[in-house]
Amino acid sequence: MKMKNLTSLATATILAASPLFAAGHLHDDVEVRNLSTRGVVGAGDETMITGVSVEGPATDYVSVLFRGIGPSLTEYGVANATGNPAITVFKGPTLMGSNDDWATGGQSYALAASGLAPSASAESAMIANLIPGTYTVHLSSDHTGVGLAEAYFIEEKSVPQNLIDAGSFTTLVAAVQAAGLLDTLLGPGPYTLFAPTDEAFAKLPAGTVDGLLNDIPTLTNILLYHVVWGKEVMAADVSKNPVVMANGGVASLSVEGGAKIDSANIVEVDWMGTNGIIHAIDTAILPGTAPGDQTIVENLVAQGNFTTLVAAVTAAGLVDTLNSAGPFTLFAPTDAAFAKLPAGTVEGLLNDMPTLTDILLYHVVSGAKVESSAVTAGNATMANGDSATLATEGGVKINAANVFGVDWQSTNGVIHIIDTVILPPM
Repeated sequence: MKMKNLTSLATATILAASPLFAAGHLHDDVEVRNLSTRGVVGAGDETMITGVSVEGPATDYVSVLFRGIGPSLTEYGVANATGNPAITVFKGPTLMGSNDDWATGGQSYALAASGLAPSASAESAMIANLIPGTYTVHLSSDHTGVGLAEAYFIEEKSVPQNLIDAGSFTTLVAAVQAAGLLDTLLGPGPYTLFAPTDEAFAKLPAGTVDGLLNDIPTLTNILLYHVVWGKEVMAADVSKNPVVMANGGVASLSVEGGAKIDSANIVEVDWMGTNGIIHAIDTAILPGTAPGDQTIVENLVAQGNFTTLVAAVTAAGLVDTLNSAGPFTLFAPTDAAFAKLPAGTVEGLLNDMPTLTDILLYHVVSGAKVESSAVTAGNATMANGDSATLATEGGVKINAANVFGVDWQSTNGVIHIIDTVILPPM
């Protein structure tokens, strides 16, 4: 796609919106224009005001990076450049966001990854995910002079590419590669990654990282404890509720005194990627071993991204069964796994109870709590009487489904999280 960069004194610029939860790429026939408005900037009545309009379907959004440029203009021969430019974005009277120092505004990693971070720390920048509408952009400064207000369309990248381009997650990227998880994190997702910075890893005792790189099972378990699979947990959704991580462990989220996961502070939130979302954290978190205190069904309900599975289990009258003593092993498809089925499949199954029940029981091993350490390649007899194929080469799989989260402890069994609904043999 050819990008256009327009310069004007006060120009309203149209930005085309991209699909909300799609791959993050605009169609080839969509024209994108970036805004660059130059003028004299100061405080109060000397605030420069320009506009941005986003057009598209109401359910769409576009990621836009706003910059307020001043001191670096001297590099281009501007003698009276403004100092400390601050940028503010409004939608009507509603404040959407503001920034007066890009390096301390809570988006420094995302800005660095974009390649459009200002060159001077005294300049401002922010990224906003804008739904269709008209926005005003204010540029002000405590030092009157020439300033530049800019808006750039940001084409989203995959989560791993964001980490690489930011330059502050080299240890995490190296660990992901060593554990063989790069292809997983390049997959369609969606998922949420709580990403420890290089400084976070540096806080670990000397030799810890090197030791983990020589203990791949432990490294993999720790890395998956930083991932919520099948769900994008936005900052607005963070509460005090526990959250199940991709290794099956339960992490604690809290919001008092700032957002935290376990003992780690969440220092940057809602960094969007094509296949998930990143929250940067200042401490590497370690999985615990405490047993679950809820039944299998109670765990699924509390997690929030198994709503289709819970609805199907309820419709089939299997809630009491999966709440009973067991033990059971459940291979649990996420909502994203059900969404991969052809349109109308779930609705059709809800009207065909025998088939629905057969499929659901094909995800259960009854009478055994099979933890990941006991999984071997071969056939397993499922609760509907059919056999499923387990594989361990290149990651654990059951039939065609990848097992992304393991050993989610429940009072009556264990849950393993899978990315695909498995179907019994015909």
